[in-house]
Amino acid sequence: MASMNAAADLARRRYFLSSLGGVAGWLLTTGAMLGDPAPAQAGDSPTASTPARVKSRERFAVINADDLGLSAEIDRGIFEAHDGGIVTSTSLVVDGPDAEAAIQQTRQRPDLGLGIHVAFDGSITWPLGAVQLELDRQLTAFVRLTGGPPTHIDSHHHFHRRFNVARLFLEAGQRYGVPVRGFSEVIYLGGFYGQPEFGRTDMSRISVDALVSLLQSLAPGVSEVSCHPGHLRTRPDAVYNREREEELRTLTDQRVKMAIAEAGIRLINYRDYARLVRGA
Repeated sequence: MASMNAAADLARRRYFLSSLGGVAGWLLTTGAMLGDPAPAQAGDSPTASTPARVKSRERFAVINADDLGLSAEIDRGIFEAHDGGIVTSTSLVVDGPDAEAAIQQTRQRPDLGLGIHVAFDGSITWPLGAVQLELDRQLTAFVRLTGGPPTHIDSHHHFHRRFNVARLFLEAGQRYGVPVRGFSEVIYLGGFYGQPEFGRTDMSRISVDALVSLLQSLAPGVSEVSCHPGHLRTRPDAVYNREREEELRTLTDQRVKMAIAEAGIRLINYRDYARLVRGA
């Protein structure tokens, strides 16, 4: 465990030395003032489609919906959570059966950031070379399908955080100039999830009260809150299913929007984050 932690720390340091990671660290640790943010209106989703300006105690949140492209039902929920809720960003499964249709929908939503949700199926062998090839294939497919690089990189079931594999993802992040979930100055929070153990549901974890509490606890700087909204799937192997509908209800609840406004939290996506870094 000690060696794993040391490797993860080394990977983080390597990322922070890159231009994006280094400037982001300076931005968030010094609290560089780039001006005054626009005030959030109570009852509205305080998104930031233009670069917000940072003060030392200001809090920003990327609300990222995983699994875009996995099914039409999931995609519909993600878009509803953006259109009428607080979702600002999503991560695409490039091999998902609904990926191309989902991309068309994202083009109608310019304020919705689009990253990649790298997913490995059971057919892959696990030498690092094979992982590298598959990672590169999916990133290339993302650029081909969308016409540009992802705003950020994450992975299904946090595969990118595994020992040795993290290095490959960090190098990919440096090549594309984008952050990798959990390995940048953006603090990752994955507590908004309805299964504390695989197959065991606890709806209280994805309630309005739970999400409001999580958001109120955000530290100064930029945080990412992951979520998995959607509508019920008919597939019998859909393990995380009715939880998605509960997440959707919570993410679009007016009480959550009010809590964000009252706390002065600015909702942004990873494009906004990149502009903050460049502005610094």
